[in-house]
Amino acid sequence: MDIQTIKVDLIHWLTELQDRSVLEQLQLLKFQQETQLSDAHKALLDERIASYKNDPNDVLDWEEVMKDIEDNL
Repeated sequence: MDIQTIKVDLIHWLTELQDRSVLEQLQLLKFQQETQLSDAHKALLDERIASYKNDPNDVLDWEEVMKDIEDNL
């Protein structure tokens, strides 16, 4: 079965589905898929964590960040 056929089959099945628990599980699966980090985001976070571990004193606190933003507006 190709991917389009699988999708159409699932759509038809889903439109007839009346089991709330299955629908809630599918909704949770959808949410988990939507909230997963991409590989690019994971790499960026890893890079920033490594940078922090390398020099934990090279940071700005929230007030400094907000002041910098306000100054540049």
